[in-house]
Amino acid sequence: MKIERLRTPKAKWLPRLLELEREAFGEGALNEWNLVPMIRHGCVHVALLGEEVVGLVEYMRDWDKPERAYMVGVSVAQDARGKGLGSALLRASLSELKEGGVTEVELTVDPSNQAAIRVYREKLGFVEKEMRRGEYGSDEDRLVMTLNL
Repeated sequence: MKIERLRTPKAKWLPRLLELEREAFGEGALNEWNLVPMIRHGCVHVALLGEEVVGLVEYMRDWDKPERAYMVGVSVAQDARGKGLGSALLRASLSELKEGGVTEVELTVDPSNQAAIRVYREKLGFVEKEMRRGEYGSDEDRLVMTLNL
């Protein structure tokens, strides 16, 4: 597996990136109108098996606290899950964030997504910070987790 930071959109990969987003987040997925600016102005890493994109993670910096980054989303292809690819992608991207001066990463996760919470906590060292009730609407609570780099 190869992990690469995208600095410019690659037309040949964009449909696959959008497919992975939709697969993971449904109607909450990034689309081409916000993924392309995220690639150009945020921080997006992809995981590749050969030439196939099997995962991506997006971050943006916090304007009020520039040493903090927010993980917008992470997606791994369904047929590539459970093989450590997502953890490897996250570790590599977190390492690069640290090299770039980021000292803290924050994310939110659906509190019912115990598999993701377990990965964040047990494999990567994130800690639970708070519960945000109704973060994305009345029935959309989010667990906030943070990691000091």
